[in-house]
Amino acid sequence: MKLEGKVAIVAGGGQGIGKGIVRCLAQEGADVAVVDINEETATKVAEEVTSMGRKALPVTADLTDDVHVTRTVQDTIDFYGKIDILINNVGGVSSETVPLLLESKAALEDEALPDFMVFNSEIWDQYYRLNLKSHVMLSQAVTPIFIKQKSGKIINVSSVSGRVPDPGHMPYGSMKSGDISLTWSLAKALAPYNVTVNCICPGFVYTPLWELGAAAQLDMLREAKANGQKIPAQFDNDDFESLAPRDFWLKHNVLPGTPLGREQTPEDMGRAVVFLVSEDAKNITGQTLHVDGGMTMR
Repeated sequence: MKLEGKVAIVAGGGQGIGKGIVRCLAQEGADVAVVDINEETATKVAEEVTSMGRKALPVTADLTDDVHVTRTVQDTIDFYGKIDILINNVGGVSSETVPLLLESKAALEDEALPDFMVFNSEIWDQYYRLNLKSHVMLSQAVTPIFIKQKSGKIINVSSVSGRVPDPGHMPYGSMKSGDISLTWSLAKALAPYNVTVNCICPGFVYTPLWELGAAAQLDMLREAKANGQKIPAQFDNDDFESLAPRDFWLKHNVLPGTPLGREQTPEDMGRAVVFLVSEDAKNITGQTLHVDGGMTMR
C-alpha cells in the first residue's frame, strides 16, 4: 500500500490507459478522482475503485475548457480536502477532429503534396487543446495547492510518438514532444517546493483509439482489394475478411515494432505511474520513462 492516504486526480481516467492507471493507484491505497468527458465511463471506473475499498469521485469534464479544469480541481478539494497526485492523461484524437481531417484530406486528394499538409490550422488547434493544453492548465490549477502544502506529484502521459519523427501524425507527435518539454520545465520550476514532475511514454497499448485505427486500415485494404488495386507486399498473406482488427494490429504494428515482440497494457502504464508517484521515486524528477517494449532506447 505505497499510496495509502494519498489523493489522486486521473484525467482521462474513464477508459484505456487512464483506467489502468486508476486501478493501479487504487490497488496501492490511493483515493481517486476519476475525470472523464464521458459520464458513464467515469462513473463505472469510480465504482470499481469503491469496490476495492478506496474512495472515488467521478467527475465529468471537458479538460480542454478552462472552466471545467478549475471546477475539477475544486470539486476534488471539496470532496477529499486535498490533492497529492495529478495524472495528465487526456489525449488522442477528438471526435471533432475526425471530420475535419476527412474534409481536409478530400480537399487535397488531387494535390501532389506531403501527407502532413492535410493538417490545417484548425486541426492543429484541436490537437493542441486535447494533447497539451489540458496538461498545461491542470498542472497550473494544482500548482498553488502543491506549493502551499510543499509536496505533490505530477505525471504527464506522453507517447513514443513524441520521441520519433512521424510526418503522417505530425500534430500528435509535436504535442507529445511538447508534453516532454513541459515535464522538464515544470520539474525545474517546482523542485524548490518538493514537487516532482515526470513523464511516461506508452508504446503499443490497444486502446479504443488504436482499435478504431486498425479497423479503418482493414476497411481500406478490403476496399482496395475488392477494387482490384495493388496491395502492399506486407499484406499479401492476410485474409482481410476473417482477420480481426486486434490481430491485424498485433501482426503489423506490435510484432515488427517492438524488440520484446509484445504489446503493452494499461496496467503496465499504471505500475510505472505508481512507482513515480511513490516515495520510492522521491529523488526522481524531470524524467521520461518509456514503457514501450524496447521501441525507444535512449
